[in-house]
Amino acid sequence: MMQLRSWLVGVTVSLSLATVHCSNETRITELEPPQGTYMGGEEILIKGRNLPVGRGGATVRFGQKSATNVVMEHSGAIKVTSPAGDKNTEVDVVVTFDDGRGFMLKNAFRYLDAADNTKVMKHFGNKK
Repeated sequence: MMQLRSWLVGVTVSLSLATVHCSNETRITELEPPQGTYMGGEEILIKGRNLPVGRGGATVRFGQKSATNVVMEHSGAIKVTSPAGDKNTEVDVVVTFDDGRGFMLKNAFRYLDAADNTKVMKHFGNKK
């Protein structure tokens, strides 16, 4: 019985340490806003956790096109300017850090038709 209790304590401590380690992982979680006009040129905030600020930079792609003005704001956000895209399409957003680690948000950004101002304003007003 004592051996089983000792083993359970060891497992609990190991699981606790694993949980702490996981919470320190770099993550990309969402875009704000998650949409913009197909013409691009809009400021987008890529939110995450434990981003490697001060340890290099990052490149960001919206589908096949590169974002510009990529700035590591702090350990929780990267600010970028969206590239142009195709009207009414959703694209993956890929963030690649200088150390080679890459993260993808599948279908994370939607390009809206700028000609339909009511649709664009409705989406920009709705933060999810």
